[in-house]
Amino acid sequence: MIEIGYLVDHLECIPTLVVWFRAQWPVYYADSTTAEMAEDFLEDANRDEIPVRLVAFADGELAGTIILRDQATWTLPDACPGLGGLLVAEGFRGRGIGTELVKAGMDVARDLGCKSVFATTVAARGILERLGWELVREVSHGEELLLYGFEIE
Repeated sequence: MIEIGYLVDHLECIPTLVVWFRAQWPVYYADSTTAEMAEDFLEDANRDEIPVRLVAFADGELAGTIILRDQATWTLPDACPGLGGLLVAEGFRGRGIGTELVKAGMDVARDLGCKSVFATTVAARGILERLGWELVREVSHGEELLLYGFEIE
């Protein structure tokens, strides 16, 4: 069973998220201390205002995370708000957790009154396309990424 919750309700997950993010994006976090990363996650621990980080649990075990943030990426200030930081732990991949996290992030955007939401990705393009997101354009952000958008009804 997959359950999605707000990080603000599961602060005990922060140390694990720090380890996961450092392992997944070592270059990006190379100059960040564990304490700095933990502080960044604490700043994402909101429910009623952006940023809002969600966490997923599979059978009670932390399995993944996603964030609704101000922008899809800092290089595209008009692509706002953005879903990002999607990470599903390796042992939990292929079980629909990423899809559930994206859907929950879309629901949070809707609940906060957003008219649209954006995401940059290559790896999660299949999830976004299955959920009805539209490819907006290709972007270069040190790597080639795809910018997707979704109009919230």
